[in-house]
Amino acid sequence: MAKTRGTSSVPMIMGIIGGVLGIPGSFCAGACAAGVTGAAGNAAKAGEIGNFYLVLGLVSAAAGLVFGILAKRYPVFAGAMMIIAAILGGITLVAGNMISLVVAILFLIGGFMSIFQKKEVIE
Repeated sequence: MAKTRGTSSVPMIMGIIGGVLGIPGSFCAGACAAGVTGAAGNAAKAGEIGNFYLVLGLVSAAAGLVFGILAKRYPVFAGAMMIIAAILGGITLVAGNMISLVVAILFLIGGFMSIFQKKEVIE
Protein backbone atom coordinates (compact mmCIF):
# COMPACT_ATOMS: atom_id res chain seq x y z
CA MET A 1 0.00 0.00 0.00
CA ALA A 2 1.44 3.33 -1.05
CA LYS A 3 1.66 6.10 1.50
CA THR A 4 0.42 9.56 0.69
CA ARG A 5 1.58 12.91 1.91
CA GLY A 6 -0.09 16.30 1.74
CA THR A 7 1.36 19.03 -0.39
CA SER A 8 -0.08 22.13 1.31
CA SER A 9 1.37 23.94 4.32
CA VAL A 10 -1.90 25.78 5.03
CA PRO A 11 -3.28 23.19 7.51
CA MET A 12 -0.05 23.37 9.49
CA ILE A 13 -0.16 27.17 9.59
CA MET A 14 -3.84 27.17 10.60
CA GLY A 15 -3.13 24.61 13.33
CA ILE A 16 -0.21 26.56 14.75
CA ILE A 17 -2.04 29.90 14.75
CA GLY A 18 -5.19 28.30 16.20
CA GLY A 19 -3.21 26.47 18.88
CA VAL A 20 -1.33 29.60 19.93
CA LEU A 21 -4.56 31.62 20.10
CA GLY A 22 -6.37 28.76 21.81
CA ILE A 23 -4.12 28.74 24.88
CA PRO A 24 -5.10 32.20 26.16
CA GLY A 25 -8.62 31.53 24.89
CA SER A 26 -8.88 28.53 27.17
CA PHE A 27 -7.94 30.62 30.20
CA CYS A 28 -10.55 33.17 29.15
CA ALA A 29 -13.17 30.42 28.80
CA GLY A 30 -12.43 29.12 32.30
CA ALA A 31 -12.53 32.55 33.87
CA CYS A 32 -15.68 33.59 32.00
CA ALA A 33 -17.52 30.38 32.88
CA ALA A 34 -16.55 30.64 36.56
CA GLY A 35 -17.51 34.32 36.69
CA VAL A 36 -20.90 33.83 35.06
CA THR A 37 -21.67 30.83 37.25
CA GLY A 38 -20.61 32.66 40.40
CA ALA A 39 -22.61 35.76 39.46
CA ALA A 40 -25.67 33.62 38.90
CA GLY A 41 -25.59 32.66 42.57
CA ASN A 42 -23.99 29.24 42.32
CA ALA A 43 -20.57 29.96 43.81
CA ALA A 44 -20.06 26.33 44.89
CA LYS A 45 -20.03 25.13 41.26
CA ALA A 46 -18.15 28.11 39.80
CA GLY A 47 -14.66 26.65 40.17
CA GLU A 48 -15.72 23.24 38.90
CA ILE A 49 -17.35 24.63 35.77
CA GLY A 50 -14.48 27.05 35.18
CA ASN A 51 -11.97 24.19 35.37
CA PHE A 52 -14.03 22.12 32.92
CA TYR A 53 -13.99 24.88 30.30
CA LEU A 54 -10.31 25.58 30.94
CA VAL A 55 -9.33 21.95 30.38
CA LEU A 56 -11.63 21.63 27.37
CA GLY A 57 -10.02 24.69 25.79
CA LEU A 58 -6.48 23.47 26.53
CA VAL A 59 -7.21 20.02 25.06
CA SER A 60 -8.66 21.66 21.96
CA ALA A 61 -5.67 23.98 21.53
CA ALA A 62 -3.13 21.20 22.06
CA ALA A 63 -4.91 18.78 19.72
CA GLY A 64 -5.30 21.38 16.98
CA LEU A 65 -1.66 22.38 17.29
CA VAL A 66 -0.31 18.81 17.23
CA PHE A 67 -2.50 17.60 14.39
CA GLY A 68 -1.90 20.79 12.43
CA ILE A 69 1.80 19.99 12.54
CA LEU A 70 1.09 16.38 11.47
CA ALA A 71 -1.24 17.44 8.63
CA LYS A 72 1.39 17.02 5.95
CA ARG A 73 2.40 13.52 7.02
CA TYR A 74 -1.10 12.14 7.80
CA PRO A 75 -3.48 14.48 5.95
CA VAL A 76 -6.84 12.71 6.37
CA PHE A 77 -6.38 11.61 9.99
CA ALA A 78 -4.95 14.95 11.07
CA GLY A 79 -7.73 16.81 9.26
CA ALA A 80 -10.41 14.78 11.04
CA MET A 81 -8.73 15.39 14.40
CA MET A 82 -8.52 19.13 13.69
CA ILE A 83 -12.26 19.16 13.00
CA ILE A 84 -12.83 17.40 16.34
CA ALA A 85 -10.58 20.00 18.01
CA ALA A 86 -12.71 22.73 16.40
CA ILE A 87 -15.85 21.17 17.87
CA LEU A 88 -14.27 20.93 21.33
CA GLY A 89 -13.11 24.52 21.12
CA GLY A 90 -16.51 25.58 19.85
CA ILE A 91 -18.14 24.17 22.97
CA THR A 92 -16.32 26.79 25.02
CA LEU A 93 -18.27 29.46 23.12
CA VAL A 94 -21.09 28.74 25.58
CA ALA A 95 -19.02 30.53 28.22
CA GLY A 96 -18.94 33.70 26.11
CA ASN A 97 -15.41 33.13 24.87
CA MET A 98 -15.17 34.85 21.48
CA ILE A 99 -11.48 33.94 21.05
CA SER A 100 -12.67 30.35 20.67
CA LEU A 101 -14.75 31.36 17.67
CA VAL A 102 -11.60 32.41 15.81
CA VAL A 103 -9.79 29.24 16.95
CA ALA A 104 -12.67 27.00 15.88
CA ILE A 105 -12.83 28.65 12.45
CA LEU A 106 -9.08 28.25 11.97
CA PHE A 107 -9.20 24.58 12.98
CA LEU A 108 -12.21 23.92 10.71
CA ILE A 109 -10.56 25.53 7.69
CA GLY A 110 -7.28 23.77 8.40
CA GLY A 111 -9.02 20.42 8.95
CA PHE A 112 -11.02 20.54 5.73
CA MET A 113 -8.02 21.77 3.76
CA SER A 114 -5.95 18.94 5.18
CA ILE A 115 -8.51 16.33 4.16
CA PHE A 116 -9.14 17.70 0.68
CA GLN A 117 -5.65 18.92 -0.24
CA LYS A 118 -3.72 17.53 -3.17
CA LYS A 119 -1.74 14.50 -2.06
CA GLU A 120 1.39 12.96 -3.47
CA VAL A 121 2.37 9.29 -3.30
CA ILE A 122 5.63 8.55 -1.52
CA GLU A 123 7.55 5.30 -1.72
